[in-house]
Amino acid sequence: MKSLERVLKKRILNFGPISISDFMAEANQNPKFGYYKKIFPFGKKGDFITAPEISQMFGELIGIWIIDSWKKLGQPNKFNIIELGPGTGNLMLDITKTLNLNKNCTNACKKIYLLETSKKLRMHQKKKISEINFKLLKKINWVENMQKIKNEPFVIVANEFFDALPIKQLQYTKKGWREILVNFNNKENFYYTLSNNPTLLEKFIPNIKKKKIGEIYEIPIQSLNLINELCKKLNQTKGSILIIDYEKKNTDRSTLKSIKNHKKNNPLINIGISDLSVHVDFELIKKISKNYKLNFYGPISQRNFLIKLGILLRAKMLKKNASQKQKQIINNSLNFLINKNKMGECFQVVSISNFNNKKPEGFF
Repeated sequence: MKSLERVLKKRILNFGPISISDFMAEANQNPKFGYYKKIFPFGKKGDFITAPEISQMFGELIGIWIIDSWKKLGQPNKFNIIELGPGTGNLMLDITKTLNLNKNCTNACKKIYLLETSKKLRMHQKKKISEINFKLLKKINWVENMQKIKNEPFVIVANEFFDALPIKQLQYTKKGWREILVNFNNKENFYYTLSNNPTLLEKFIPNIKKKKIGEIYEIPIQSLNLINELCKKLNQTKGSILIIDYEKKNTDRSTLKSIKNHKKNNPLINIGISDLSVHVDFELIKKISKNYKLNFYGPISQRNFLIKLGILLRAKMLKKNASQKQKQIINNSLNFLINKNKMGECFQVVSISNFNNKKPEGFF
């Protein structure tokens, strides 16, 4: 029996079936056997690929967005850049290439915080980020949570971060809403089951007039907590947040998915060696931000966002002195990032800020 499966089965034997939230947390973040603690998941040899690995253009344009946000914050002489889930380190590396073009913004940047809990990924990020020029390199700090960061003006970037945070799932039955749990049978196979009794989680469910038997409602507990924390910070200081992720559109179905070797996988097998993720409920994030009287923009497709930031012009500039082979690589990368059938439409972009009626770059 695999180590993580043994941990989960022992827990179920001792305490009963576990929630989807606990299952995801163990699968992705178990300190010893979790996916992100021991696997390097990125790239062709990994399980999935993210936009920063496809082309430098993505990070360079996010850098433009950060500079614009800093300007709209009133160009504070001290502010922090924070990346949630920095992955390979490529995104921050490319962001700094753009920051270097604006000395005032670079000088105003007090710290660059990378929020990362995986020691394995931190090691890889440190190697990649060592390519950053010394002036910005000495500003970089790794943290495990937002509590380690002082309350100062900030710009936050979260690319494919919220989709990895655990969720709760409820299913509507003839007896009402019941929580979906994970158990295992006498053949040692994991399976989904339902709680016997009603759950207090029902209070999170909006008043749905027509409920269908089998309908599933997802509650992103960790995302809710983090978004509330970030919105509180925005009420205490100047700031702007950029979130790029899969958008949850089918509200009555499960969005939990497992990816291994770039292919969909049963979430209940290959536990700890495949990536578990969900789609992000941007409407819920919007409601929370509005409760704090903050500005919310989007969702806008990654395609439109990058085009408005100037990706077509950037690609043209890169191709100007490129070889035919290099031009083909640039074209392929551009296509992957903005094509409606690739990343262009399935990834959506939102922003939360406390600018004074000034829309952030890419949203107008």
